Amino acid sequence: MLYRLLVFSFLFFSFNANANLSDFAYSDKWLKIVHYQPKFLGGYKATIGSDTFYLSPLGKTDPKKELKATIEMFQSDDNKTKCLFPARYKLLKNNGLIDSDFPECTEYESFKTDLQPSGITFLFTDAYMNNSSSLFGHTLLRIDTKRKGTQLLAHGINYGAFTKGYEDSFLYAVYGLIGAYQGGFTVKPYYDIINTYNNLENRDIWEYGLNLSQDELDLFVAHIWEIGQTLTPYYFFTLNCSYMLMEALDAVKPELNLAKLFKVQTIPLDTIKAVNQQKGLIKQVKYRPSREKKIKHRIKQMNKKQYQSLLKIVKQNEFDFALLNEEEKADVLETAYQYVQYQHIAKDLKLTDYRKKSFSILKQRNSLKVKPAFDELETGINPVSAHNSAMISVSIGAQNGDVFEEISIRPAYHSLIDNNKGFLQGAEINFLDTKFRHYDDDNKYVLEKLNILELASFSPIDKLFAAPSYDIKLNIARTFNPKTQDNGYVFNTSVASGATFALNQNVLAYFLSSVDGAYGGFLTDNAWIGLGLKAGFIATYDKLGIKAEVKKTYASASVWSNLKFEFEAETYLSQNWALAAKFEHQINKQKDVSEHIFGIKHYF
Repeated sequence: MLYRLLVFSFLFFSFNANANLSDFAYSDKWLKIVHYQPKFLGGYKATIGSDTFYLSPLGKTDPKKELKATIEMFQSDDNKTKCLFPARYKLLKNNGLIDSDFPECTEYESFKTDLQPSGITFLFTDAYMNNSSSLFGHTLLRIDTKRKGTQLLAHGINYGAFTKGYEDSFLYAVYGLIGAYQGGFTVKPYYDIINTYNNLENRDIWEYGLNLSQDELDLFVAHIWEIGQTLTPYYFFTLNCSYMLMEALDAVKPELNLAKLFKVQTIPLDTIKAVNQQKGLIKQVKYRPSREKKIKHRIKQMNKKQYQSLLKIVKQNEFDFALLNEEEKADVLETAYQYVQYQHIAKDLKLTDYRKKSFSILKQRNSLKVKPAFDELETGINPVSAHNSAMISVSIGAQNGDVFEEISIRPAYHSLIDNNKGFLQGAEINFLDTKFRHYDDDNKYVLEKLNILELASFSPIDKLFAAPSYDIKLNIARTFNPKTQDNGYVFNTSVASGATFALNQNVLAYFLSSVDGAYGGFLTDNAWIGLGLKAGFIATYDKLGIKAEVKKTYASASVWSNLKFEFEAETYLSQNWALAAKFEHQINKQKDVSEHIFGIKHYF
């Protein structure tokens, strides 16, 4: 009888322990700290690519086996491996699954001492149009420091692709789409991050302080230590910089469930919106404008005499302060000093010239015993107020009298006349914008156009800033052949560059020249190449966006030479709804094409 009771007790407690282990193995706490995601047809897969992150041979797909292997490891004498997983130790210890002590780990303790963590800040930098890896902006995390005085000595946590020097090439996009790069975490001082984004690339930085408990902060630091040496296949639109930060936050605060919101695509702007929508998660917001924006903000406050004086200093090294009072002189000199710093960082001013100019400016400034009067730029438009990245529109229109209905779907990101709040003025990034139509006369359903890529930057130039403007378009379009009077599909490309001028703070005027081409069996001789000239304006207001353009194309096959007029407008109903209208008229050699369309857009 006693024997049976002992056997029963052993089996009961073994079953109960195994059941508890199974429950924990499939709990959010464990799944997220070990970076599992559910597979579509059941089961789990790991998002961390490094084999060394998983202790069980089946650890990448079996959470329970990985949990058992982790418990066995902490019950062993393998202190070296234990020191690699302080976050797992904290989690298992707090949930009563292990009772052993954590060993002394010199490197891990040194890591914590160097950080001196006091909090976590989520960082968003806006788009950088001169680098294909940063077109959609970028997100990072900062581990705030207890050091007194400044957060410049804090450390930033960045997840990025190790791109082997292909950042600015076509291969970057290809490798990024197929996951050919390995991605990993890096830790660097925050002052270095500010120098890179604020100063070198002239990008705004938004800092969102997160409301985490001390236990969550400790767990986050421990988790960063765990994943800091891991590698994962990097995908430009999915497993990218922003997605892995979502998983890192989920690991220490499982109830957030941030990563599950990004199963299709992960765009940095959308991730900061997701963080912002978590009630009580963001406790404060701070704005760090770029160096260029700071200078332009100061220039806006100048009168004409101050501006002329500034130009003489930075262009001719002449100090002409005629009719300026002491405060006005001080503001001019401080702006001039910031501008020569900007020139030097941009490599437009040699070090020797920079030293001479900055010394002469500071010498003049030190002779004035007054404080400057200009306000510094302290506020901007919070990116969370921007429209969502994906868009769908439903429209009705007519082409040469033939009525059609159109549905357009765009995964990303922003057009020139979309609501500009939270985006760079004059910037456009459209990816895989697909338009389907039904033509009433023929009762025909067609793919009208696939905009593979539309990338534009209309950056206004003036006497101090002269960034070139560009407009790149790649698409497959249903095209009317004036010679055969038929429609067919053609691959089109256009690369334009030129100059943009700001008529005022809302209106940009541009003048560009382009190299254009088309390819397809539908065309005579299968292809043509040509040159184009175009001019237009872009106007963006609080509730309205307008764009007008005229373009003349000179094609190698004269039948494709044309003159095209475009006018489009949007009125913004809310953050994510807009009414849109567009008119096009193309004058061809044989037959002109005229089209107008009206519809409603929803951003999601």
